[in-house]
Amino acid sequence: MKEKQVVILGAGISALSFAYYLKKYNPQCDFVILVDEQKSGGLVYSEKFEDAVIEWGPRGVRPKGRGQLVLELVEDLGLWDELIFSNAKAKKRYLWVEGRMQVLPYSLKSLLCSPFLKLFWKAILRDLRSKKSELKDESIASFVDRHFGEDFRKTFFDSLVSGVWAGDVEKMSLKACFSVLKRAENAKGSVIRGMFTEKSQEVGYKLFDKEIRTNPLFSFKGGMQVLIDRLTEDLQGYIQYGESVIRIELSEKVSIETSKGVYLASKCVSTLPAHVMRSLVEGDLSKSLSKIEYVPIALVNLLIPKNAISFDGFGFLIPSKEKSPILGMVANSNTFPEHCSTDKMLCTVMIGGARADLESLKIQDHQKVALDALNEIFSTDIQVEYIDSKLLERGIPQYHIGHLDLLSAIEEQTPNNMKLLGNYLYGVSLIDIISKSKQEARNFIYTPR
Repeated sequence: MKEKQVVILGAGISALSFAYYLKKYNPQCDFVILVDEQKSGGLVYSEKFEDAVIEWGPRGVRPKGRGQLVLELVEDLGLWDELIFSNAKAKKRYLWVEGRMQVLPYSLKSLLCSPFLKLFWKAILRDLRSKKSELKDESIASFVDRHFGEDFRKTFFDSLVSGVWAGDVEKMSLKACFSVLKRAENAKGSVIRGMFTEKSQEVGYKLFDKEIRTNPLFSFKGGMQVLIDRLTEDLQGYIQYGESVIRIELSEKVSIETSKGVYLASKCVSTLPAHVMRSLVEGDLSKSLSKIEYVPIALVNLLIPKNAISFDGFGFLIPSKEKSPILGMVANSNTFPEHCSTDKMLCTVMIGGARADLESLKIQDHQKVALDALNEIFSTDIQVEYIDSKLLERGIPQYHIGHLDLLSAIEEQTPNNMKLLGNYLYGVSLIDIISKSKQEARNFIYTPR
C-alpha cells in the first residue's frame, strides 16, 4: 500500500492543470496522478501528417477575458515562443441556411449589409419589450423565443449550441450555459438593456496587452498538444500510467485500488468522467452522477487542395432545421495557416451530437458522410490528400435544465476528502477547466488535512 497526501485520478487537462497548480502553490504536497491509458491529455490531442497539424480536440483558445489565465499558464510554462495567433479570417463565421453560405455579422458594416439584418431588428425590438421571468431555470429555446423570437433561435442559437456542446437547444439549461443572459434579464427584463448593467468581475490573472487580447484565438505551432506535452513534462515522475481504478473506499482516508496496487490518501481528486465515476462511488452521489448525459460526436479531419473549395472563414455551422447530416465544418488552416502548407486546406467536419443517437453513428461511414456533405454544399468533387475520423461515444457532457441544481447536489453528496473536477461540472471549454483547476488548487492549501 502506497500512502500519498493526494491521489489525482485521470490525466486530461483537468488533472494536469490541477496538479500543476497544486505543485506551484503547495510544493511540499506529496501527490500522484493515476491514469489507465499510456498517455496523458484526454480529449486534447494533436498529431502530425507530413507538415499538417491535425487536431482531434480543442483547436484554439480565446485570449480575451479569462482566456488570459491560460496565456498566463503558457507564459509560466515557457511556451510563449511556441504561440501562434489566429489569422483575421477567424473573425468570419458562416451559417449554411436555405441552401446558401451566409456570413454572420462580425462588425457594424457587415451587420448593415447582412441578409440577417431584418431578423436582428425584429429580435432587438422584441427583447426591448420583454419582461423578467420568474422561472428558476428554463431551456435556452424557451428563453430565446421569449426575448428574441423563434426564428432567431432556430437560426442562431440552435447553431451556437450545436457548435459548443453539440447539444439540443430545447433541453440545455439557460442558467448553466448562458448565465450572463439570465443576469441581464433579472436586472432589466430586457437582455440588451441588462447587458449594460453587467459589471466586470474581479480579475485573478495577469492582464495582457490589448494587441494580444483582441486576437480571436491562439494555439501553438505544434497544436494544442504542445500544452499537454509541457504540462506532462513538468509533472514527470508524478504520473503513473496503466493504473485502472477498480475500487474506491471512503472513510477517514481514501483507499484507491488499481490494477497495479492500492493507494491510501488524505484526499482524492477525481477528474474521471461522470459515467466512469458513477460506478466507483455509491448511494446518492452515484445516482446524481448517472443523471449527467453525454452526446456522441464523430470528427472527420481532411487535408484537401487549397483550390478545392472557395471558403474564407473560420468555419460554418448548420442549424438543425436544415436537416443536414453534419453539424458544420471548421477550416483549421484558415485560422492558423501555420498548421499546413499554403497550397492545402485543413478542415474538420463534425457529425452527430444531440441530433443523432449512438447506434446510428456507429454504423455510419463518417468519412463518406463528411465528403458527400461538403461536395453538395460546395458543388464540387473534392479529392482528399488525407482523411481520418474518430467516434467519441461520450463526446460532450450536456448541461440540461436543472444542471446547476444537480451540480449543487453532487457537491453536497461528495465526501470532504474527495473533490470532483471535469468538463461535466463547471464548463466544457479549456478556459473553464483550467480556471476551475487553478481555483481548487489554490484553495487546497487552506484545506485542513
